[in-house]
Parts: sequence; structure tokens; C-alpha cells
Amino acid sequence: MTGPADIGIVSLGTTLGWLRADAALADQVRAAGASCEVATVRIGPAGALRRHPAATDVVEGLAARRAARGLDARALVYSSVTAALLQPPRRPFAVRFDSLAIQNRPGAGGAWQRPRERAVLARARLLLPWSEEAAEVARELAPGAEVVVLPPPVEEAPAAAPDEREPVVAAYAGNPDKRGLDLLMRAWAELPAPGARLVVCGLERTAALRFLGRRGVPVPGGVEWAGSLPRAQWLSLVGRAAALANASVFEDWGIAPMEALSAGTPLATVASGGPYEALAPARRLAPELVAERREPAALAAALRAAVSMDGSERARYAHEAAAVMAAYRPDALARTVAESMLPRMLA
Repeated sequence: MTGPADIGIVSLGTTLGWLRADAALADQVRAAGASCEVATVRIGPAGALRRHPAATDVVEGLAARRAARGLDARALVYSSVTAALLQPPRRPFAVRFDSLAIQNRPGAGGAWQRPRERAVLARARLLLPWSEEAAEVARELAPGAEVVVLPPPVEEAPAAAPDEREPVVAAYAGNPDKRGLDLLMRAWAELPAPGARLVVCGLERTAALRFLGRRGVPVPGGVEWAGSLPRAQWLSLVGRAAALANASVFEDWGIAPMEALSAGTPLATVASGGPYEALAPARRLAPELVAERREPAALAAALRAAVSMDGSERARYAHEAAAVMAAYRPDALARTVAESMLPRMLA
């Protein structure tokens, strides 16, 4: 390719979910006939300073600024608000985000980011939130901004037949504090489900026990620690599980719960804060599986209802979940990129 690319993506990529979302966006841009280059942000030794949200965002913002210098593109997409916070005003740009600092950086941890965020959003040619909830917050911060909701694609996942599900509840706890691992353990201890297993992924056993020990929470019976699974193994686990458990305090979007819906797996969840995309459909599909209070008894009741579902109930849940997920399939989102995003960015 000679000359600048049409679109350059500055990929902060601090999670696997973001890395996959950025790669998918680049593919969608190219499939629409535009050229695209991706600059992956490298943090380097300064990563050791990321011990507080305010410092974390400085370190990552500066690294994203360095990465953007190497992109020769007509327009840029900053992947996350953090990647855009310290960028100079050059070239048309879009900001893609799951949640905003005003949502996930309360108090002193977001003291400098929140006012900076407002100015960045106001200068952007286009805002690309992952959810309508995040879009509404962005419109309040930057009235008149052009907004196109563009979630990451969720592909169809392999799934067992409704009456062939295993007596397994899957859970993801990569960040045990944010994911509410202590609440999940307390809820599981109240669940009389003989033979059922809770398989916790994303966290090694030693780290999990250390976290729970600090909270004074014992590990109940029937809990297994699977650690960090390759993506295919994780999706296989979710696809054959009786339910996915979610006890998160805050969800920036919620990839694991959306993957559960994609597999037709009942989602037993608390009403996590943040732009939690799966919460509204979870309430519609089976309100008894949603614990409106973040309490052990409430989550235990939701888990009990999920593992007790019979084959016909599971079949109905999977059928209705598939209809919900149609809007998140790659082909649907590719049309959004081609028809709504690119015309605005390259005008």
C-alpha cells in the first residue's frame, strides 16, 4: 500500500476482549473496501507504575500517544478513552469505548481524567460506544456529537443441546475484586445443588485463595479453579455449562455474559453497575435468574433457578437468546461499519 491508510486504529489492548474487538474492527474496515493499519500500544517498563487509576491512565495515555505517532492514516480510531486522553489535536479521529471515566473512574482516581474526557469527546468527529447506555452518557458529556453504537462482534458459540448440559456453572474472575469473587463464594455456599460444580476461570487457585483469605471468605465445596483457559476451551465450557454465574460489581460491557447468551447458556447474574449490555436481555429472558441485590442469598436464588431449569425451559431460553444476539453478529456489525462509521470518518 502506498500513501496513508484510510483508517488507523490505536489499540491500547489492555484486555483480550479489547484486542479481539480491535482486530475485528480492522477486518470490518478492510471488508468495506477501506485500508486500515493498527498500532498496538506498548507500555514498557513504565507499566510498573500502574498501581492507581490516575497513574495508570497517564502511563497508558502516553504510551498510546507514542504509538499514534507511527500511524500514517487519514483518520484515527482511538480504542478506549484512555488511548485518546493525551493525544494532540491532529487528524480527524473517533473514540471507541465500552465505558467512560465518568462511569468507571469515580472519586480521586478519575480527578484529572473526567474533565479531560469531556474535552476529547467534544473534539472527536465520531464517538463509537459499545452500548446504547454508554452512548447516552457520551451525549450528555458532548452534546451534538455524532454517535454510532458499535459493539464488538459476538460470534455464534458451540453449544450442547438443552437437555445435554452438564451440572457445571462457569464463572470468570480475572479481577477477583471487580468480579465479586467473594460474593460468588458466599452465594455458592448457600446453594444446595448436589453434584454441581462451579468452575472459576481467569484466576489461578493460589491467587484466588489469597484474595479470599484477605476477605475472610472460605471456599465452599464443589469449586474448581481452571485458571486462564485458551479461548476455545473457555467457549466450550460455557457452551456445555448449565449456567454462567456473574457477581461483578461493575461491568464495562460484559463479554463473558454476552458469550453465555450467544451459547444459549442461562445467565445467573447480579445487577452489576456500569453499561452492562447483557443485563436488560437477561431480565427479559428469565427475571428469576437476575439478583437485583448484590447479596449472597439473592445470587444463590438466581443460581438455584438456573441449575434447576429443565430441557424445555433451556430450549426456550436458548431460542430467545439467539434472537437477541442477532444484532451482535459479525455480519450485522460489518454493515454498521460500512454504512455508518466509514462515511462519517472519511467525509
